[in-house]
Amino acid sequence: MSMVLENVAAVQKEEQGVIGHLTWYTVSEHLISRDDLRKKLLHSGLDEGWMPNEIRVSDAFRRATKDVEVRKNPTSQPNVFENFLVREVYSDQKMVQRNIVRETVDQKGKRLSYDGQAAILILDKESKEIRIAAQHPKAEQLGREAAELFRIYLNNYSAQAIRVMVMNILKSMSPTPVRPNGGVYFVPSAHTEQLARLCAFVSSLEKGEMYKVPLIDTQDNQRMLFDKLEAHLQNTISECDLALGGELEKGRVKALLDDAKRVVADFNHYRAIVTQDVEMLEKYIDHLRERIALVVRSM
Repeated sequence: MSMVLENVAAVQKEEQGVIGHLTWYTVSEHLISRDDLRKKLLHSGLDEGWMPNEIRVSDAFRRATKDVEVRKNPTSQPNVFENFLVREVYSDQKMVQRNIVRETVDQKGKRLSYDGQAAILILDKESKEIRIAAQHPKAEQLGREAAELFRIYLNNYSAQAIRVMVMNILKSMSPTPVRPNGGVYFVPSAHTEQLARLCAFVSSLEKGEMYKVPLIDTQDNQRMLFDKLEAHLQNTISECDLALGGELEKGRVKALLDDAKRVVADFNHYRAIVTQDVEMLEKYIDHLRERIALVVRSM
């Protein structure tokens, strides 16, 4: 189900009667250093507290080694190819060992063979150095590529880290999803200034863009907002029911609780906006509060 744009009224300039904004953003794949990210964040007027955690040495190592995996590498034999897969062997406070495993697939003979030590990569967390011991030339090449990527990833955030950061900032603005799968959000007018700052920040990124469109107070927009808010509340309640049924992982339950509590708190921003059927929405809020209490007790 997609948003019916024909029923949405928007304006190009900020005027009286604006109840909030529709907003959406894109952050495509690119890298950015911590220093550059901080500068862009501060220049846009956002608080430095939104910065992601510093990049952990072990995370950069795992990401780099994962990125060099190769599948269906051809060999000199017909119908035989190799996969070079990365598997973690050991980790503690001082080091991480990951092996490049060579998997040989013989399609004609319908056989698999493995070399679990085609290359051994050991990260020293303190010195941030990687030792490579290889028994296969292709695995050694991949190990050296991983070491080069490690240096890059150790000092630069990925687009995914930035997307998580942007979403965290957006969540502080009482957003309501306008599309079932997200991507477009309604933000109440109380957060207009902060939203403008976020748009400026995302658009300042090398491969980022973010837009906001003012939404005026009309019956169609009121109905659209009510429908989306109702769907958002119903979906959150349903997820709480899944948690109570033991169908969600522990980490997901914690995130769900945080989101559910935020939805309850954010409803204060919508009471003055959604003038129709407020009592019905308040019943959903009461049901959600009950579910939150039950989920907390079940943990």
